[in-house]
Amino acid sequence: MQKIRQWYKQIKFQTKVLVLMNALIFIIFLALYVYIHSITSQNIQEEVGKKALAVSEAISASPSIIQAFDEDNPSTNIQAYTDAIQHKIDAEFIVVGDKNEVRLAHPLKDRIGKKMVGDDNERALLDGKSYISKKEGSIGLSIRGKSPIIKEGEVVGVVSVGYLLEDIDKLVWKQNTPILFLFIVFLGIGMVGAFLIAQHLKKLLHKMEPEEIASLLLQKEAILQSVKEGIIAVDIHNRITLINEATKEMFQIETDVIGKRLDTILSFPLLHYAKTNEMSQDTEYIIKNEPVLMNVLSLKMDDILYGAVLTFRKKTDLEKATRELSSIKQYSEGLRAQTHEFSNKIHTLYGLIQLQHYEEAKQFIEEELDTSSTYYPSLENQIKDAVIHGLLIAKYNIANEKGITFEIEEHSSLQKINDEQTRQCILLALGNLIDNAFAAILSSDRPYVQLHITDVGNNIVLEVDDNGKGIPEAMIDLIFEDGITTKKTVGHGKGLFIVQQAVHGLGGEILIDESDFGGARFIVILPKKGANK
Repeated sequence: MQKIRQWYKQIKFQTKVLVLMNALIFIIFLALYVYIHSITSQNIQEEVGKKALAVSEAISASPSIIQAFDEDNPSTNIQAYTDAIQHKIDAEFIVVGDKNEVRLAHPLKDRIGKKMVGDDNERALLDGKSYISKKEGSIGLSIRGKSPIIKEGEVVGVVSVGYLLEDIDKLVWKQNTPILFLFIVFLGIGMVGAFLIAQHLKKLLHKMEPEEIASLLLQKEAILQSVKEGIIAVDIHNRITLINEATKEMFQIETDVIGKRLDTILSFPLLHYAKTNEMSQDTEYIIKNEPVLMNVLSLKMDDILYGAVLTFRKKTDLEKATRELSSIKQYSEGLRAQTHEFSNKIHTLYGLIQLQHYEEAKQFIEEELDTSSTYYPSLENQIKDAVIHGLLIAKYNIANEKGITFEIEEHSSLQKINDEQTRQCILLALGNLIDNAFAAILSSDRPYVQLHITDVGNNIVLEVDDNGKGIPEAMIDLIFEDGITTKKTVGHGKGLFIVQQAVHGLGGEILIDESDFGGARFIVILPKKGANK
């Protein structure tokens, strides 16, 4: 048994299915055949018994048999009579006995005159009844029809007509042979069907073994729960088949919702979007007053829809990552501009030295030192936060490279920011607003941008002014919406929208006004809660 178990564990899934289904089919057909054989045997035995009883009753009522009992040697006439009848009805034996159970007729002549065997004559001899019995006689186990011979109201003998059970069993097997043949044919068909089913199941499982599927299921569950995005899968009836912990946390679900309808936790036509493919990538949707970005994936095979998968993530998480990337981009642009400017100056200085214009080279160096002392010392005294200080230096370098005059208003001041979220918001706002101002004034004769920043009072206030053309009046109410931009090139319109989201997230406000220099003025007001200490 242990070897069979080991063998069963080692064989492939398709072979297991084939073996189990064939075994099941064989057991069912075997049980069915045994049942049919038993019923057939019982019916035939009943029919044979009734036939034997009818013949025994006919013989016992025969006048020839009754009159023979008046003769001195009744055996001679009775034997001749029973022999003729026995050949006609194919009975194994017809035995006639007197009231003392002494045989008067028997197929085997040497047993005439001897006592009958079976001990089943009492009911006929004593009670005068006819009946069917199954007893072991001198010839063998047989089914017998017993009838009393009655003469002038007195039982004078008994007739026993019998068929051997062995012959009956042969008759049963003979009648069941076609059924057995059909069962063998059906068993063969069942085995072929089992093979085809096993192949079909293997195909449905993508030729994978159950152990491989179980391993993939565990991996899928681990991946599903480790993903920070919300994931929900439904079947064609909109019942939830999969949900991860991120989704449960977002919807504050504590109970098991597998098998329940999606609309019990989320009012969203997921199957509709899966069928029509109307939903674009990263579609914004509001869930429990929380903006999320949604994606819908249809679960189809051979153009048949089996369900759908919904993935979503908080928009605030994406905006946070966007702000961080924007800050990094601004740092890199500042460093690139500074590197480019420094490289040009080095080349200029190198050229002057090559030409042996030492006085001009010395003067060039002194002018550069004066320029740096003009820019950076005042900035260092006004802006105490090193990160924001670094950003503004980068913007100085970019402005210098583009020929833009960029100034920090003389009364500006900002202490070190201790709250990282506030610092990131300021970096995002300054980076976007200053870049927008630079882009707006490139066509001006004397491009000029001024920044005023102060943390005096309960708020941090940022003001960015430029001398460009300003914001068209028709766009003032739309300028902070997603995708709205004054630029003619594609791929813009996100910056001010993200800045507004970040500012509002900290309870602040962003405003737009006309600048004293003729262009636009953007004002950002952030509460100092947690900003300065």
